[in-house]
Amino acid sequence: MQTLYITINKHNCKFETENMKLLEKNRAINLRRQGKSFSEILKEVSVSKGSLSYWLRGIELSMLQQQRLQFKSDKIKEKFLQFNELRKKSADKNKRDIINSASREINEISTKELKLVGLALYWAEGYRGKACKGVEFTNSDPSMIKLMMRWFREICGVQESKFRVRLQIHNYAAIDEIKAHWSVVTGVPVSQFTKPYLKISPTSRGKSGNLIPNGVCSIRVSDINLITKIRGWLEGLMALSSSPV
Repeated sequence: MQTLYITINKHNCKFETENMKLLEKNRAINLRRQGKSFSEILKEVSVSKGSLSYWLRGIELSMLQQQRLQFKSDKIKEKFLQFNELRKKSADKNKRDIINSASREINEISTKELKLVGLALYWAEGYRGKACKGVEFTNSDPSMIKLMMRWFREICGVQESKFRVRLQIHNYAAIDEIKAHWSVVTGVPVSQFTKPYLKISPTSRGKSGNLIPNGVCSIRVSDINLITKIRGWLEGLMALSSSPV
């Protein structure tokens, strides 16, 4: 008798489960026929999204119901876009506040600081090969070129007549405008510019935009004593960087 009792209870549990699923299915179908969205139905019916899709696969909505769901979807998208826009503006303002605060920490640099900053930049971007008999610094960033020109003038004591500028450009048609641009940046007259080098990278062929519209600027000074001194400064800087803390 005890075994029979357990068997009957198992059948009862199975029957109750199937009955509950049937009730949920019918409720979901009724809600869908009322024009409810899947997300609205899932709030009222405890079922997986996969099962809901299976239950409702054959139910068609009226044009009015479809328009309602589309309108609701568009409103949700609009709110989402507005939220993202507000979040982006907040993030941009936070970044700008950080940048402005950090910018105020940098005041007028001293002669010693200028010497070290310019030396570090030359270490990274300048040419100093063993066969080199002069100084050459190359970059496409006008701000960096301006800083290095100050370094050459104030720290290295380069005379204005010794500066030479060579440009690597990608658009020969705008050469006069590009020369004028770099002449303003460097403070070097165009008469001291050498023949520009036209270069079109294979990777940039066919591209609609030009990432470096004014090309690359090389500052050159033919002075073996200066490049020798710079090598000495770099040796001293390297020695400091390798010293134990």
